[in-house]
Amino acid sequence: MGKINGCLKCVFFLLNAMFGIFGGLMVFGLVKAQAVEPQLPSAVGHWLWVGLCVFSLGMLMVSILGGTAAKTEKTALLKVFAGLEVAVMIIMMILGIVMASCRNKVKVSFENISPDIVGEMMAKNNIREILNDAQEPLQCCGFMSYQDWGSSIPGSCKCSESTFCTNRPGNLEGPAIIYSRPCLPIASDMLDLALTVSMGVLFGFAVTALLCLGASLLMIGQVRRHDGGRGRQAIAMTTHGI
Repeated sequence: MGKINGCLKCVFFLLNAMFGIFGGLMVFGLVKAQAVEPQLPSAVGHWLWVGLCVFSLGMLMVSILGGTAAKTEKTALLKVFAGLEVAVMIIMMILGIVMASCRNKVKVSFENISPDIVGEMMAKNNIREILNDAQEPLQCCGFMSYQDWGSSIPGSCKCSESTFCTNRPGNLEGPAIIYSRPCLPIASDMLDLALTVSMGVLFGFAVTALLCLGASLLMIGQVRRHDGGRGRQAIAMTTHGI
């Protein structure tokens, strides 16, 4: 019979596996993203990319350590794991708070974008290319309206099978039927959703880290009681023999 309660160990393995899956998916996603776009680390920032890689590998290693500690029932490993879980919980809470703050700032920034700012953005070729590539899948045209494109509306604004269609004004060049809705509100809603989901994931893993911490402390207590009981039994047998 092991030193740790079987049900407690199963719950611990289940919670710990969530960190392993999360870390593994992050590692896979980063490797896949870099394979598709080799310039991605430079685009997001070298140190941010390194931080994401270290964080992903750290989550995976913490999960492996937790599984090893529970399997071997070693108090020292369980203590190290408990300490790491405290660190993970604090990091997740901080990142969740930062994400919530960024979400509010991004929302305000999108709401305060003026036509002058849009005009400056449309003057940059790389921004125009990004918008042109995004219009067809998002079924929209222009940042604030089709008028952002000036007198020549690109083919990506062409509307065929959609409820968001309108006729192109006769004084402009481009498809006869174009998307009537702008892209900026759609991008704002998508980014807000992504930040909200990310915030929920971070706070969810903070709670998971807290549960893992509690389970590891309970297992440390059970191992100590088991070892203490064996020690007292050995002393009693020695005394009886004497």
